[in-house]
Amino acid sequence: MEPILEVRHLSKSFGKNEVLRDIDFTVSKGDVTSIIGASGSGKSTLLRCINLL
Repeated sequence: MEPILEVRHLSKSFGKNEVLRDIDFTVSKGDVTSIIGASGSGKSTLLRCINLL
């Protein structure tokens, strides 16, 4: 399938606090994708990094 979003080696830190480390994923056309995790696990930070929020 045709990728519509591809993220490779995404990392994010706030000062010395690393909150995302080496994230890779691909979303293809027609895929249904969800981001799940506990409170404070970085879901919103991930979306902000890829400019979807």
